[in-house]
Amino acid sequence: MRLEKKNIHMNKIVKRETVIFFVSREERIMDADNEIENIINQKEIVTTDSVVTRENQITVNGTINYNILYYPKNSEMVCGEEKEINFEENIKLMGINSEDNANVAMEVLSSSIKPVDGKNYIYRIQLKAYIIVEKIEDLDIATAIDTDSQEENYENNFAKENSGKNNVENIMTKKRNIDSLAIMADKTDTFRVSEQIAVPHGKPPIGTIVWSDIRIKNQNIKTMEGSIIINGQLSIFIIYIPEMENMPEQWLEQTIDFNGQLEMSEATEDAVSYIELWLNNVNVQPEINQDNEMRNLSVSALLKLNVKLYKETSINVIEDVYKPGANLVPVMEPKSYQKLLVKNASRTKEVVKMKIDKTKGQLLQICNSQAEIKIENILVRDNSLKAIGKIKTCIIYISSDDRHPICCQCRESNFEHGIDAEGIEVNDEYFLNWKVEQVNANMLNADEVEIKAVIALEAIVFKKVEQNFVTEINQEPVDMEALNNAPVLKGYIVQKGDTLWKLAKENYTTIEKIMTVNNLENETIKKGDRLLIIKSCQA
Repeated sequence: MRLEKKNIHMNKIVKRETVIFFVSREERIMDADNEIENIINQKEIVTTDSVVTRENQITVNGTINYNILYYPKNSEMVCGEEKEINFEENIKLMGINSEDNANVAMEVLSSSIKPVDGKNYIYRIQLKAYIIVEKIEDLDIATAIDTDSQEENYENNFAKENSGKNNVENIMTKKRNIDSLAIMADKTDTFRVSEQIAVPHGKPPIGTIVWSDIRIKNQNIKTMEGSIIINGQLSIFIIYIPEMENMPEQWLEQTIDFNGQLEMSEATEDAVSYIELWLNNVNVQPEINQDNEMRNLSVSALLKLNVKLYKETSINVIEDVYKPGANLVPVMEPKSYQKLLVKNASRTKEVVKMKIDKTKGQLLQICNSQAEIKIENILVRDNSLKAIGKIKTCIIYISSDDRHPICCQCRESNFEHGIDAEGIEVNDEYFLNWKVEQVNANMLNADEVEIKAVIALEAIVFKKVEQNFVTEINQEPVDMEALNNAPVLKGYIVQKGDTLWKLAKENYTTIEKIMTVNNLENETIKKGDRLLIIKSCQA
C-alpha cells in the first residue's frame, strides 16, 4: 500500500568541541630604522578562511591580522606595525566523515611578543576553536494513504458498505500532530561597508596611521521575503602622525551607520533565523580631500555572515490505520525530529573599575575604550544556558609622561550570565553567540576609571523528539472466526480510556456509523456513556 509522505530536512549536530592551539611566527619590523623599546598595545583579528572535513579530522585554514602599537628606541613618536599570519591546523575529531559540515569560529585567547633582537620578534598567539559539526538528515513521514495509487488486491473480497468506493478509500486513518523544525538555508555570505569620514577641522591632516581599531556595534538583522536586512554601526578609532613635523600624535574616534540588504531566496518574514555577523577584513586609508589635504578617511570593511534559516511546520502524521473486514497492520519505526524549544536574546551591563598604573604617569584624558568577551564554558542549568568566561576591558589614554604620553591599560574580570531557555535539557542542541554592543569609560578620579560595557547574548535551542512512525502498511489474514462471532448489534457502556477509534476497530465498524446511530455531534465520549454499536461488515 503506497503512502503519501512529507520530508523534513534537518541539520543535526553530531559533534561539539573546543580545541586550543598555538600559532607562532618570527617577524621583522617593517620600518628598517626602528627598534621596539616599549609595546603599548597589540590586537588580533582571526578569521576562518576554509574548513575541510575528512574522516575523523578537519583542516582549518585561517588568517590572523595583527597590529602592534609601540614606542621605538631613540624616538618619542609612536609607531605601528600591521601584518597578517596565515595558518593551517589539523584537528582530530573522531566520528565525523567527509560528508559532514563543520563550522569553526576562532577566538584569540592570548598573545605575546618576544623580542629576538632590535629588529626581529616572535609573535605567539593562543587560539581557541569552537567547532560544531552538523550533518544533513532527511526524515520522511507518512501523512496519508495515496488514493491515486494502484487499487490494492485484497485476499478477502468483502462486501463494500458504500458502493462506488474502492478499498483504499474505505481505509480509515488515525492521525496525530507534530510540530517540527526544518532547515531552509545554511550558508555564508558577505556584506561590504564602504564609507568616507572627514577629519574634524580642529585636528591636523593625516600623515601616517599607526593604529586602527574597527568594531561592529548595535547590529540588528532581520529576515524579509527573499532578503536579509542588515543594520548596525562601525566604531572607528585611529591614532595617526600628522603631516606637519613636530606635532604630537593625534587620535580620531567616530561612529558610522551602515545598512543594506542581502538577497536570499530562502528568506521569509516569519523564518526562524540564527545569523552571526563579524568583521572579516578591514582597511582604513587616508585620502586627499577637495582642498588637497589628507583630511579624509576611507573605511572599507568586509562583514561575514553565517546564516541559518529554519521553518516551523505543523504536520498531521498517520498514527494508525483500520478498515472494517480487513487486517491492516502498520509497520512502526522509531525516528527522531527536531522542534524549536526557544529562541531568546538577553543583554547585561558589566561595570569594571580599573586602577591606573602610576608608573606610566598621571591619567590626563581617555582616548578610547574597548571590551572583549571570552566564553570558556557553556552550561545547561535551571531552564537556562549559562555562559561563563572572562571580560577584558582596555583603555588607551594620554598620560602626563612627556616622553611616552600614549598609554594602554587592560583588566580581565570574571563574566557569567544566563539566558532563559525554559525546558532545556542537557542533551538538547543549541547555538549561542555573544558580542559587545556598547562600551564607554569615565574617569572617577586621577587614579581610577570606570568602564561600562553592554553585552548581548543570543541563543536558539532545539528539542529532540523521538517517536514511532508508520513506515509501511501490511495486510495480514483476517481472523474469520473472530469476525463471524462478533455481534452484529450490541449495547456498550463506555469505559475509562475508550475512544471511538478503539471501539470502531474492535467491533468491525466505523466511527461515522457509531456517531450516526448514537446521534453524536463529535468524537468526544466519556466514561458511563451508553452506545449502540452495529457491525459494518460480514465474512
